[in-house]
Amino acid sequence: MIGDFISARDRIVSASIDIISDAGLESLTIPIISMRTNINEMMIYKYFSDTDEILEEIVATYFRFDKLVFKSIEAQNDTYLDMINGYVTQYGTYYDSYYSLSAIMLQYEELLHNTHTRETIEKGYIDRREGLIKLFAGAIEKGEIKEEYTADLLADMLLGIFIVCTLNRRVMTRKKSYKDEIFILYEKWIDSVKK
Repeated sequence: MIGDFISARDRIVSASIDIISDAGLESLTIPIISMRTNINEMMIYKYFSDTDEILEEIVATYFRFDKLVFKSIEAQNDTYLDMINGYVTQYGTYYDSYYSLSAIMLQYEELLHNTHTRETIEKGYIDRREGLIKLFAGAIEKGEIKEEYTADLLADMLLGIFIVCTLNRRVMTRKKSYKDEIFILYEKWIDSVKK
């Protein structure tokens, strides 16, 4: 029934993300997408010329979240630590809501080797990292965080927490939500770098 309310294009992208999450990038084929969506293969080709084009859309979808979150937290005009907390909260909530999308993070290396997705992955990752660096630099400048670490290193540490929690979630059965798992590590870590 939900399929009746979203466009065929969005169903194709969503099903493709699920396929990658379930079986990896190599399993993404037009026939499998057709079976998963119940959309005729010819109709899929109406929207996308091949699976590389679908992958491009998936990667764009994956990073679209960051632009919205950075805009919303910066508009709140909170302390830098509050903005960092806001990013972590929204990140955790987003990936809790869409489990399959987190599989894209674990495919960075493979997607960097694909000529169709390389630029988008590179740009999206760099934008995410630079957005976090900006927040950490502001927190250091305002005396909210110790000057012991650079903003670059702090951003990399937080990105590492995201990757570890994503991998743990996919490999081990967890009782807590993804957001809760992130916050357990994040809060202990951020307390160690706060002034």
